[in-house]
Amino acid sequence: MMTLREFAEREFTGLDVVSVSQPEPILLERNVMAVTDDVDQARAAVVALEDLEIDDARLGLVLLEPPHAWGAEWHEPGHADPEGATRLAAVRAAIGAVIGAVLGGALIGLIAAAMGGGSTGLAGALVGAVAGAVLGSITCVFAGLGGSTAYADTFVDSKDSHVCLVSLHTNDRDEAKAARKRLSGRPWADLFDVDANGKPRRH
Repeated sequence: MMTLREFAEREFTGLDVVSVSQPEPILLERNVMAVTDDVDQARAAVVALEDLEIDDARLGLVLLEPPHAWGAEWHEPGHADPEGATRLAAVRAAIGAVIGAVLGGALIGLIAAAMGGGSTGLAGALVGAVAGAVLGSITCVFAGLGGSTAYADTFVDSKDSHVCLVSLHTNDRDEAKAARKRLSGRPWADLFDVDANGKPRRH
């Protein structure tokens, strides 16, 4: 059995593997591969594939970069930055909380005022603001965010140049077809299928 790392190292000779999503996928009968140098595009692709309800063991991401020169200018190779996902979630939560507080306070405050008068309306606005802030932050955090380790691995240092290999692994023809459909239409450097041995295969 060939692992995703082994396939990437064979196909992208001359590049260093920065990270491989865990659990590391194993090539199955049908493997849909997409290559890009745009980490934002790779992230969007992972989210699109997650919508197919693929478990983490069959959804992969490999980040590669040119090898660094040894010497005075040498520095540690780049690495995935899962904390980037946390920072993005925090920003989304703050925005969602503000929007939710305003909308919740206004809506529930108006309803309470209409039903019970001024003081009731003020209390309703406060309760609505708190509830709206909670719901707004939760909604904004999870809208458009991926849950797999492959998604977290797309957060890397933007100063480094990366090659991203996004993959879906399956034995099911229809599942592979659905994956290709979700990935098609994007400006990939390459989009292709391989078999369990890493050899090109027809759809």
